[in-house]
Parts: sequence; structure tokens; C-alpha cells
Amino acid sequence: MALTTKRVERIEGSFSQGWPIALFVTALAVGSFVTAGLIHKRTFRAPTDVTASYRKEVEGADSASQRKEH
Repeated sequence: MALTTKRVERIEGSFSQGWPIALFVTALAVGSFVTAGLIHKRTFRAPTDVTASYRKEVEGADSASQRKEH
């Protein structure tokens, strides 16, 4: 009886197929962080900023003065 050995051929993997998608996703993430940082820098006002308008001035009069008028 002759012993037969199966020879398994090695299949090389192609690991370079996903790089364009990975670079695209990375670019989107970096772009999102940069955009968020720019928007934050241009629109943020600190709570102690003296030039910020108060909410009462934006809405008009406060609710207590409106109740007295009625």
C-alpha cells in the first residue's frame, strides 16, 4: 500500500486591496476634526466673556416684567 501525501498549495494573500478605502476614511476623519475645530474656534464664547450679549437682551424683557404688565 502506497502512502499518498496531499500537497497543500500556499495561497498568498493580497493585503493591499483595502488601502484606498482606509486612506479615504482617515481623510474624512481628519477633515471632520479640522472642520469641527474651526467652527468651535470661530463661534465659541467663554462664559466669562464680557462682550457676549445676555439671554434676556436677546429675548427682550424678562418674564417677571412681562407678568407685571398684564
